[in-house]
Amino acid sequence: MNKQTIFAKKAGKGLAAYLTDWKNLLAHALLGCILLFIAIIAPIHLWAKLGLIICLVILNIIRMRWAKARKN
Repeated sequence: MNKQTIFAKKAGKGLAAYLTDWKNLLAHALLGCILLFIAIIAPIHLWAKLGLIICLVILNIIRMRWAKARKN
């Protein structure tokens, strides 16, 4: 294998380890809650807030399905 392939595999494994660590998941969940709280109280139109929340939920569902498909 060439150096770029080896580097990409190591980087991918490191990123996977980072994203599956419970501490990182907790930190990202707390950050998501804070961002959601800001989106709820921010002085923007109600439909924009709902749209933002719906987009976040959809993106999270897509991410979870992609992660599940990747494990199989």
